Amino acid sequence: MRKIIIGLFLMTFGVILSTGLFAQPSPHPPAPPENKGTNGNQPPPYQQPSPGPVEPGTGILLILAAAYGMKKVRDAKRT
Repeated sequence: MRKIIIGLFLMTFGVILSTGLFAQPSPHPPAPPENKGTNGNQPPPYQQPSPGPVEPGTGILLILAAAYGMKKVRDAKRT
């Protein structure tokens, strides 16, 4: 039982830590224009990068995996 709890904790901790690895890098600023006027060499406004799309099936898969894990824990307690 203790091994199961430690395993679940480590998997959850790993998923939480790896969420930052999917971030998109910020775009490079454009090259300065040849004719510099009043608007020349100004950086573009900051835009928050949008996260990648999440499929609807991902949530269903996570719910089913949690239910299966709870069933396995309950079965392990019975024996």
